[in-house]
Amino acid sequence: MCIRSLVTALAVMTLAKSAGAQGAESASRVPIPYRTYISINPLGIPFDLFSAEVESGIAQGMTLGVSGSHIDVEDQRYSSADFKFRYYPSEVVLRGVSVGASVGMLRYSDIRGLGTRESLDTPTFGVIVDYNWMLGAQRRFVIGTGVGAKRILASSDERERVGLDRAQFTGRFTMGIAF
Repeated sequence: MCIRSLVTALAVMTLAKSAGAQGAESASRVPIPYRTYISINPLGIPFDLFSAEVESGIAQGMTLGVSGSHIDVEDQRYSSADFKFRYYPSEVVLRGVSVGASVGMLRYSDIRGLGTRESLDTPTFGVIVDYNWMLGAQRRFVIGTGVGAKRILASSDERERVGLDRAQFTGRFTMGIAF
């Protein structure tokens, strides 16, 4: 009987300690009301810069997203589609500073030589640093900015044919809604 009481007391203490640890762990996490957003670049209207993106939380501080863009500047055209992974060091998705990587496809074209348009379709790999603000009474309105660089994964001959460097800097400005 004394052994049974001792085992029961140990089991109760172990369960209580485990439950307390879980409560402390969940109490240290920040509640995240929105985990997904969809946005566009409003500068596309006056400047021929179109971009749209969707991003969604997959774990505490981590998101996956997809973006598409088209830029038409003078004779150069850039069209790209990318999958993006972002890590938010604050571990609150969609808000604040994030660092990440992108992998995607780029279609670039330019008028070369005697007025012929040369184009190149190539995969890309990139690094990104972004910052998102969550504004409004419900903190649902997202304004996002960022910079990055993409490595063009085409041969030097292919890049030279269209006049494209092996790395391209990228910029991000977006406005959208979180849900």
